[in-house]
Amino acid sequence: MVARHPSLSLGRGIALVMACAASKKNLSMRYYVIAGEHSGDIHGADLITQIKSIDPHADFWSCGGGAMAAAIGKPCQVAGTNMAYMGIDFFKKSYTLWQWLQLCRQGLIHYRPHVVILIDYSGFNMRLAAFAKRNGFLVHYYIPSKIWAHGPRRIEKIKRDVDQVWSILPFEAAYYQDRGYPTIDYVGHPLVQRVADHRINPAFRADNKLDHRPIIALLPGSRLDEIRRILPLMVAQGASTYQWVVAALSHIPRHLYQACPPTVQVVYDQTYDLMAFARVGIIASGTASLEAALFNLLQVVIYKTHPLAYFFYKSIATVPYISLVNLLIGQAVVPELIQYQCTRDKLHTTLQALLSGSGVVTQKEAYQTIRQLLGDRHAAVEAAKGIVASAKNRSVS
Repeated sequence: MVARHPSLSLGRGIALVMACAASKKNLSMRYYVIAGEHSGDIHGADLITQIKSIDPHADFWSCGGGAMAAAIGKPCQVAGTNMAYMGIDFFKKSYTLWQWLQLCRQGLIHYRPHVVILIDYSGFNMRLAAFAKRNGFLVHYYIPSKIWAHGPRRIEKIKRDVDQVWSILPFEAAYYQDRGYPTIDYVGHPLVQRVADHRINPAFRADNKLDHRPIIALLPGSRLDEIRRILPLMVAQGASTYQWVVAALSHIPRHLYQACPPTVQVVYDQTYDLMAFARVGIIASGTASLEAALFNLLQVVIYKTHPLAYFFYKSIATVPYISLVNLLIGQAVVPELIQYQCTRDKLHTTLQALLSGSGVVTQKEAYQTIRQLLGDRHAAVEAAKGIVASAKNRSVS
């Protein structure tokens, strides 16, 4: 079973790990994979699938969600997608997160993997990296901490605790190397392949009872605190000239979406189809901004969090933008409304300007540049090759 309550299931989880390790110790390479939120679960599943294609006897201990469990073929030992807390929610859930960290540490010691694979979720994973390195394990980081945005001092911890970084942003390798960390490789961005592989549902409108009106896509993010603060601003823009459609996720409590007014429709787990059919997106800052660019969808990026959390993030931020599109281009081609600028009136004005054609050409040109910057490499394939080779080298050393 997936461990949803660490304090109740620690013993059972460890027993399962020990039995698995004992039965396969001489047959399988052991991979310990940790992802802490929805996007990490998806990227982790892709990576696991590619590792299995290279190493058919691979065995896994995992902290993740449904996508990773399906890729492995058995439940994750820890339900990682329940760990996606930010801002004040993070502090409220600190003891629960500490319990999850203890479970992952115990699993690591008993499972004895050939390689530890950390995926995004830097606060939790950097603590686990330090523990793994102290205990002599090989540590790889896929989708590393964004130290260039909010934590340049973390480079010293990465030098100490992480053996190899697999980067998904083209400028990261030079940033790390300039600061004395040479073992980093750019493997491409996983969203490039994911978007390219997606088969758009031609019946999306009919299946969701949408009419002929242009669609405004509302993407409030995947974290509870984000959705609670951002979605009400999004749905307040609704007008009958357009169809307002929320990209919802089935693992999020439905009551957060059910507060939407009748003029706003909600579709579950169809984000890419919604992006493909929409005219404009109102998007919570995150990877969805880059996904929208890959779908050529015009966008406004917004973000709002608890004032104390905003004050903290603002004090450590080292970049001028929050949108990945703007960060990659190096200029504000996508409008950003952050915290106190993120009001109903300003969002309405910004959205209307975009719908009237202002900035459209600039955004579309930026999207073409981004595709060229990211290239067409299959990130999960490239990372899997390096991880398997490194694990095998460790097993014979």
